[in-house]
Amino acid sequence: MNKEDYRDKIEEHRQSFEDEQKEQSLSRVSRMNKNGNKNKKPKNSKRKTPLMTILFVIFILIPLTILIYFWKFYEPGKTIEQAEKDTAEQVVELDPSEASASNQDKKDQDGQADKKAQEQSQKDADKLAAEQKAAEEAKKAQEAKKAEEAKKAEAAKRAEEARIAQQQAEAARRAEEAKKAEEAKQNAKASTHTVKANENLYRIALNHYGDGSEATLAKIRAANGMSSNTVIVGQVIKLP
Repeated sequence: MNKEDYRDKIEEHRQSFEDEQKEQSLSRVSRMNKNGNKNKKPKNSKRKTPLMTILFVIFILIPLTILIYFWKFYEPGKTIEQAEKDTAEQVVELDPSEASASNQDKKDQDGQADKKAQEQSQKDADKLAAEQKAAEEAKKAQEAKKAEEAKKAEAAKRAEEARIAQQQAEAARRAEEAKKAEEAKQNAKASTHTVKANENLYRIALNHYGDGSEATLAKIRAANGMSSNTVIVGQVIKLP
């Protein structure tokens, strides 16, 4: 059965209901005529719903409506809200061209929304990649700066150590030169002897060289241009 059949069925019930009402009105008029109330006008007050109408609504219209609902619109597993939504969608009949255009517009809108979402996602990904790259570059720059500072500190340390070593070497050299000068001075001082009282050349050679041999005496004489071993008090004698 389609919708047209349901409409025809409902129209038949409505027609039968109206015929029944007309019959009841005619029977009431005939009873009034029999009772001699021909000139009496019918009252305009509302008449009560007849028992047949109530029975018709209860036993025919309501079950028929429920049957149509379950047969046409109800699907197992659907909630009442979903069924009502589907019913509302089915009741509204659209022109095929308008429906197609609406579907196309919806697809276009969905496509544009997806495109915008993809573009936004791409922008977010690019932004995140740029931020990560900037962070990595900043980290590398920081590490390079630390390495440069460490290198400079190491160079400064080495320069300071070299300077200290140079100062120490200079001080050692100066000390060595002073030592040599002092030794030279001492040697120069020790290479001469002033003749004292009761000294002779033999005793001077014996005191300085520990040897009073003729060879030692000859060496002293040659250094001082002496022809004999005679010395006088206060004479300065070179000791080679």
